[in-house]
Amino acid sequence: MRISSFQFTQRNLDNISGRTTEANKLLGQISSGKRVEYASDDPVAANGIFNYKQELRKLEQYKTNINLADNRLSREETGLTSAENITQQVKEIMLKANNPAIGPQERDAFKAELQSRIDEMLDIANANDEFGQAIFGGFQTDSAPFTRQPNGDITYSGDTGQRQMVIGDSVKVELNHSGEQVFGGVPNPRGDFTMSYALKDGARQDQLQVESAKISDRGSFTDAHPYTIEFMDSSPVAGNMAYRVTDNNNVVVPTPPADPALYTPGSKITVDGVDIVIKGEAKVGDKITLGSTVADGTGQDELGVFDILNRAKEWLETDGHNANGQANMADILGELDAMGGHFTRVRADTGNRMQRLDNQRETHAEMTLTLDKLRSGMEDLDYAQATGEFSQIMVALEATQTMFGKVQSMSLFNYI
Repeated sequence: MRISSFQFTQRNLDNISGRTTEANKLLGQISSGKRVEYASDDPVAANGIFNYKQELRKLEQYKTNINLADNRLSREETGLTSAENITQQVKEIMLKANNPAIGPQERDAFKAELQSRIDEMLDIANANDEFGQAIFGGFQTDSAPFTRQPNGDITYSGDTGQRQMVIGDSVKVELNHSGEQVFGGVPNPRGDFTMSYALKDGARQDQLQVESAKISDRGSFTDAHPYTIEFMDSSPVAGNMAYRVTDNNNVVVPTPPADPALYTPGSKITVDGVDIVIKGEAKVGDKITLGSTVADGTGQDELGVFDILNRAKEWLETDGHNANGQANMADILGELDAMGGHFTRVRADTGNRMQRLDNQRETHAEMTLTLDKLRSGMEDLDYAQATGEFSQIMVALEATQTMFGKVQSMSLFNYI
């Protein structure tokens, strides 16, 4: 077979062009550090690289979400820590004020100090995050969730919603506790009712006090509060104390075995499905009223933070150094202890959520390293191998160009 000069020239030019293309491709890979820049470079590897990059981008979004959630929960934790400190400060104010030797000026100073603590607590309850959204408003984040009314009461206008953030595949974390839960969910240390006292003055060996009042039999509980416990002389043994319980219609509630029933300090009294334990010395004419702001048969087993603080303020506005005042003081101190413990539990739950964020952050960091290593193995260039191949191609290209140049200059006329 004869090969024409044109065919010979074209074949050598194609050879030179092909090696030049290979050299340029390797040079581009060396410059970018990528073995696979286009899907055509390695279709199978390109598909795997795309999937790895998708996963890596998703992990980066999760990391961003974790940082946002961490900032959000950190602000809540700071607020809860401050609320704990304020609770302790209020308790110290009340203990100092519970001193019969203080005068009106000192009482006014304690009242002003307590009002300042209440204002601080309200600021915490209405705190905003870095985006200006109410931390304790539930889903209602565009306005202050707590509002002071003209009579001094503080009401909640938010809801019970808990916002969530996606921090992993099928993994979410709550970003907040609602204001109702944080500032309205203090466990009632007395059980299901709050107490008010109308006690006779005079010395007592032991302060009369309701230790607990809990609904024990909801089937027989008629929700006829307030219940009034009145103390009187028992007969025929003079000097022994007896009691009678009436409901909100002033109807005597049966108290076996008799009416009135003999009072034994510390013993359980069961009326209308409610177990009541009263301790201390009773006097003739003493009255204790068990009330609740809840009228759905569940009892008031939770108290509001601001209700507790306002009750403490009311105590400072009256003379609390009498039988009534001391009974109320005992209740206030118990409620403040319950309030501090409540803030601690909520803060612990916030800490658990932050720990979950840390754990998820570590998981994503490990997964990122693994995926990035797999992606790199498929996409990144092996410089040593690429440099060697580039050198071989350049040697072959130079040899082809040299040989083609010499052959191209050969002619029979040179030998005639």
